[in-house]
Amino acid sequence: MMTPTNHELLVGERIDQLMSLEMRPLRGKGLPSGYVSQLYRICREHHGEPLAMLAAKKLAGVLSPGKVVVIATGAGIAPNLPYGETDGPPGALALARALAEGFDCHVLIATEHDHLSPVEACRNVIQSQLTGRGLISGVAFAKGKAEGMKMCESIFSDLNPAAIIFVERDGPNAEGIFHGVRGDFRTPDQVGHLYLLADMARQKQVLTIGIGDGGNEVGFGAVRDQVALAHPYGAKSHGEFPSGVITVTSTDVVVAASVSNWGAYAVTAALAWLLKRLDLTHIPECEKALIAACVAAGARDGATSLQEEAVDGIDLETHMAFTRMLGSIISISL
Repeated sequence: MMTPTNHELLVGERIDQLMSLEMRPLRGKGLPSGYVSQLYRICREHHGEPLAMLAAKKLAGVLSPGKVVVIATGAGIAPNLPYGETDGPPGALALARALAEGFDCHVLIATEHDHLSPVEACRNVIQSQLTGRGLISGVAFAKGKAEGMKMCESIFSDLNPAAIIFVERDGPNAEGIFHGVRGDFRTPDQVGHLYLLADMARQKQVLTIGIGDGGNEVGFGAVRDQVALAHPYGAKSHGEFPSGVITVTSTDVVVAASVSNWGAYAVTAALAWLLKRLDLTHIPECEKALIAACVAAGARDGATSLQEEAVDGIDLETHMAFTRMLGSIISISL
């Protein structure tokens, strides 16, 4: 394990403290409250150092001009989230911009067909901001495991990626069933099997990073037992599948945040600090444009299932304020 320097540790702590600040409602049918701090603590104890900075360091260690990194995102199915949710695509694309600009590399955004419209809308926002360094492209997985395996094999054989990142992307439980954090489930033929990218990367010793906020997302398989014990609903599946909602798919680094987008923005900020590039940080104006584009393309708030400019039950202005505070942490720390 790389030992953090004093300044690196301090900045990493600042970033992690902000990204793990819980904003979930205390009542109602939304996301579980009182869970974020436990989820973060479990992942922090697993890694032994600040999570966003660790992910950024690992990425900086494998990326260089011309290299390829894949970012997989998109969560939710019909009827509540027919085009996916607003948590995931904005974070994935903000991180993609930092990687493309920071390392002059090729970032491939992977999603499934049902989520393609919001993801592409976010990609268009970021595409207009690129300065000519790097490249951001997209690909959509068809549903089912066989189709997912074909796509993964094609990506690895054609592009030879140096890293795979997951931002708010569900992974299967031990029975191969995919879940939302509240226990709702989807069968294998209802989703694209993007998690197979992690399995194939592990076989090829390619870096993997998972960013999530519930334990059902790709990455949390590394700390599965501890997360299941901490889950407010006992990690129980509404379909009564014995292994529950927590995924079995692990990644080399797992970043737990209050909102998955925030985790991606936190890794972006850590990269900006490591590279001494304040311009790589995600800014409020870009956050506003990304959320607006995502919603206009059909994405809904994952907490309420409403097609409005909010993420995980938190209003747009708060997300913009989060990005401003994160940027301030980096600007005063450079």
